[in-house]
Amino acid sequence: MPWHGRVASVLRESGLFTDVTLVGAKVRASIRDTMFLDIHHDPTTGSYSYALIDLALPYAGDKRILGRDDCPHEKIEAIRRLRSYPHHFQRRDDRGQWVFEESEMRGHVEQEVGLILEAIRKHLGRGNRAN
Repeated sequence: MPWHGRVASVLRESGLFTDVTLVGAKVRASIRDTMFLDIHHDPTTGSYSYALIDLALPYAGDKRILGRDDCPHEKIEAIRRLRSYPHHFQRRDDRGQWVFEESEMRGHVEQEVGLILEAIRKHLGRGNRAN
């Protein structure tokens, strides 16, 4: 089974999502009408990204709430200073500004999907339950 099938199965079993589908080359898992998780992974390079998106956010263009990826973002000094660079976790603070933190993920999405679920549960206020 390809990576997306295994990841989609874990997402379905988590009980957090109303629908989990493959959209192009990414897995999309819906939480509600305006909020969903997108996971992209390229197994040939190990590159990955996941983003929790809420289309109801008031910010122009970028509707991400939080996410992890391995994009180097060379122009963002806060990311370049992280020990885990280029791997990073980003989230919006109470004012909607980005905060960048170390990330445990290294592009092994199938093994690290639990970290994704943990961050979403924390954001949603649902604690750290097992998958």
